[in-house]
Amino acid sequence: MVLPCSLSPRRWLIDMRNIFLIRHCEPMFPNGRKCCIGKLDLPLSEAGEHEAKKLAVYFSNSEISAIISSPLARSTQTAEIISNGRYPIIVAPEIEEIDTGLWDGLPFSLIKQKYPDEYRKRGENLARIPFPKGESYHQVLIRTELCIENMIKKYNGNLIIVGHACVNQGILSKWMGLNLEQAPGLIQPYGSISLVEVDENSKQVRYVGKNLEAIPDEDECQAILEKYQVSEEIKEHGRSVSELALEWTDRLIQKNYTLNRKLITAAALLHDIARAEKDHAYIGAELIGREGYPMVAEVIEYHHFLSNDEEKKITEKTIVYLADKKISGCRRVSVEERFDKSKNKCTTLIGKANHRLAYLQAKKIEARIEEGMSYQKENNNATN
Repeated sequence: MVLPCSLSPRRWLIDMRNIFLIRHCEPMFPNGRKCCIGKLDLPLSEAGEHEAKKLAVYFSNSEISAIISSPLARSTQTAEIISNGRYPIIVAPEIEEIDTGLWDGLPFSLIKQKYPDEYRKRGENLARIPFPKGESYHQVLIRTELCIENMIKKYNGNLIIVGHACVNQGILSKWMGLNLEQAPGLIQPYGSISLVEVDENSKQVRYVGKNLEAIPDEDECQAILEKYQVSEEIKEHGRSVSELALEWTDRLIQKNYTLNRKLITAAALLHDIARAEKDHAYIGAELIGREGYPMVAEVIEYHHFLSNDEEKKITEKTIVYLADKKISGCRRVSVEERFDKSKNKCTTLIGKANHRLAYLQAKKIEARIEEGMSYQKENNNATN
């Protein structure tokens, strides 16, 4: 679905509910060796707990009605960490992972050696051929679909469902109108999120298997801009902001600052995606967040005005913020020229006061970045 930039996403989404399908975070494999796991009940690894804590931060300010979890420990632990006492957790045995039968807990190398024919045949049709003395994708979908549909009807508002790879792949393929044979291609990394928007009449899968640190490359950024029908003028502005921001970034990296070039590139290219809207920084962040890129969304949200804390650092946010202030259209300008151009738009005392504050903030950030780029390596402690 194409969302025209003239249409506020908050109006468009007013009757929509969000269903967040999450694959449990990384489990603690026996002896640290990955193996085939189905109903084998494993707790989270240390890395898995860390992943779940990131998810907890991400959902900390979200309006969530309930978390639906598989009863297996790797899912319930993920759900408990995400909830942190904020959201009720409902355990649903129907969304337990696929039964891997005789292969449960076995290393894949041993499975290939011990069950060569079964391994080959199942690889030819993962959706329909069950594990030896276990289940197929088709059987899993039969038991999970009705449960999930009932949960959506029973609980109002937004829901988190903490399931497993095969469970999520099966229901997503159904909601996307795909053949079940295509389900294994819907990759579900540990701790990844798939977002489904639901209303009374439809389910729309917005993205599949995104992790919180996902960043789109330049081609993906262009595809997103096309999707939202962004004008060529705004695209050109974004490219100019990106070029300037990366020049500063490379100089700062040489001075031992730790900065994410890919994040800066994506945020700069996409920062004005909702430029036609009032509160375009907030709405743009909302759109990019819904595309599955929360890190990029956070930079975009602050490209118009930074918090007081951000003023004190050199980060991806401050670089994109200042680069935007020093590009007018596609032309590089001084902060003074940029703000002189916009000053006449402020007609009220409050508007003029806010304009002055924004100008002072831009000058403060400019001084900080210029100072950072002028440091000698041996004098820079690289504290952002």
